[in-house]
Amino acid sequence: MERRNIKNVRIIKRLLERPDGSWTRYAIAKACGASQPFGVKVVRQLEKMGFVKGTRVTDMAGLARHGAGIMPRPLLVAEFYVTDPVDFIQKNAKRYALTTYFAENQVNHHLFPTRCDAYVVGSTLDNMKKAVLKEGLIGSGNTRLIVPVDEGIIDEAQEIRGVRVVSLGQLMLDLVREGGVAMEAFEMMVRRNVRKG
Repeated sequence: MERRNIKNVRIIKRLLERPDGSWTRYAIAKACGASQPFGVKVVRQLEKMGFVKGTRVTDMAGLARHGAGIMPRPLLVAEFYVTDPVDFIQKNAKRYALTTYFAENQVNHHLFPTRCDAYVVGSTLDNMKKAVLKEGLIGSGNTRLIVPVDEGIIDEAQEIRGVRVVSLGQLMLDLVREGGVAMEAFEMMVRRNVRKG
């Protein structure tokens, strides 16, 4: 079930990024690495749930909540404290993508970056833990590393002001999943950054 949800979530992210209905069902399936029949099936299911009409999103918040709810749980999460989280991540992980507070701050400047969350590939996590022992403290702190089921989250990251940030759709899902003030940031992001049809 979780492997299938990867492509469902990818389709939802693309719809959140371009909610104006400009996707064809074939194009969105192809962009997400899914077969055309699977893409059509997912869009129809979302239509029955009232989130979309065709590929035009009619309920952004509902679609984002649904996407956040079906997103597979991370394979691993590690928390720690380092003096400069972004610098630490850039020095110790070749493949990473910032999300939630730091990423939203790069895109919208609404949230104060209290904690630096980043997706990283599992193979770099052991080396990063060793580096933490030299430069920081293990345990709840200002940095959280997340090893996702879908490494596509890292691969589709974009560079903004010298740091790699998750895609807009992924950031929306992560903000909704975080909840609280991050949900307010999601709503602001929708108003500022998403093309409307």
